[in-house]
Amino acid sequence: MARASILVLLVMTAGCTDLKPMEARIATLEAQVNKLQTDVAKSTSNATAANKATAESAAAASSAAKNALSIAESNTAAIDALNAKIDQMFKRRPPE
Repeated sequence: MARASILVLLVMTAGCTDLKPMEARIATLEAQVNKLQTDVAKSTSNATAANKATAESAAAASSAAKNALSIAESNTAAIDALNAKIDQMFKRRPPE
């Protein structure tokens, strides 16, 4: 019985360790987690802004390319019409 009570006494004294260092480490870890959450939120916001800017830039480039294609097609049609007029002017009319 004496051995059992000594064993119980040792277990109880081992369980009564100072928890202040552990609490300090937990507080430090909580602060780090909060900072990481803030950093992740900022990164997400920056990524969203970058995606929006990229999409707007791509839309502007697409619009410019469509406009350039339209102008090129219009110029091609005008050149073809002018060439047809020039060919018509220099064709010999058959003598009557």
